[in-house]
Amino acid sequence: MSEPAPATSTNADVLMSLNDVVRRFGALRALDGVTFDIMQGEMLGVAGPNGAGKTTLLNVCTGVLPATSGHITFDGQAIRGMPPNQCCQLGIARTFQIPQIFSSMTVRENVATGAEFGIGQGGGGNIEAHVSDVIDLVGLTPQQSNSVTDADLLTRKRIMLAAALATRPKLLFLDEPLSGLNADEVDSFVALFQRLHAALDLTFVIVEHKVRALADLSERILILNFGSVLMIDTPERVLSDERVIDVYLGTRNLA
Repeated sequence: MSEPAPATSTNADVLMSLNDVVRRFGALRALDGVTFDIMQGEMLGVAGPNGAGKTTLLNVCTGVLPATSGHITFDGQAIRGMPPNQCCQLGIARTFQIPQIFSSMTVRENVATGAEFGIGQGGGGNIEAHVSDVIDLVGLTPQQSNSVTDADLLTRKRIMLAAALATRPKLLFLDEPLSGLNADEVDSFVALFQRLHAALDLTFVIVEHKVRALADLSERILILNFGSVLMIDTPERVLSDERVIDVYLGTRNLA
């Protein structure tokens, strides 16, 4: 059940707003008073040490987990406690670190399933054309009739991305989309995200450990640490901040 909305922001550019969001697992506060805004049309990066709360944040923002307390609004509407299907129908989609696709289906059937989940079978007579457009956008048209059983990791990630885009989201959360890819595949996916951002009226939130790629993609980066927001600013300021270097980057070469 969603909570009453707090006083709404006067900033029309805010798409999603989190205010003092807490998520507990027993005595553990996986999210501890998280407050920030996601701006319409931006590419926001999210990074931090293992266990910082990054995936929990995505789960709470997409309805997979309810927040224990606090307020979450999307497009001016209170959404805390809404299940994933309702969040999706409002325009919130996500991908997962390990591709979640239907191996018994073809590429096209996977993307069409995403469209049906987000838009519904009564979404209009242009659904088939919409699915074709999405498949073309992510570069899967030559493979659309193929079974996904033997698809490689990069292809499986493209299929999952296409299925998420087929829901017609306003806001897309990506959970470590570059995980497991080699350098050339990372460059290919970064270019794909940049093309999608330029072509679509879409806001991205990208959780990623490959910090160089994240900096190339993001207008701002949010650093989580122990479930709290350590910093949110431009990539240049975040990656040169002594607190971020101390708790996250350390002396490692940036990936």
